Amino acid sequence: MINYAKHDEEFYGIFKLVSGEEILGKAVLTEDDGETIAFIQEPVSIQMITKEIDDHKMARGIGFAKWQQMSDDDFFILREKDIMTISTMSKEVIVMYEAYVVSDGDPEKLKKSIQTDPDKTSGYLGKIDAARRLFERIYKS
Repeated sequence: MINYAKHDEEFYGIFKLVSGEEILGKAVLTEDDGETIAFIQEPVSIQMITKEIDDHKMARGIGFAKWQQMSDDDFFILREKDIMTISTMSKEVIVMYEAYVVSDGDPEKLKKSIQTDPDKTSGYLGKIDAARRLFERIYKS
């Protein structure tokens, strides 16, 4: 039984599997017949990216890929014997993970989900001349 993590509460987890894979996802741990089972929603695997940008410079980054690329499922079950360790995601990783899940790996979809169309009243607080008159009246009195 995995006793170092809370059971029956959803959390953003990083799972290191005995196969060597690292997967991230929203998860809930529960117990079944004395064994801990992890239910993982929309799991992703970590992809390390290295690119040469100049003669002697390298750029490194990380990205995500769907954990089981050929499956349409977005919900998976892991048994305790397949999990080596569990940790929680940092806030920064949660933001990146959620952005990936929302965009489903498509950068254009991500842009559209973040962008909002401005309207004529967004951010409008008044006209400059009216604000100037108000400030002059406040500071003259």
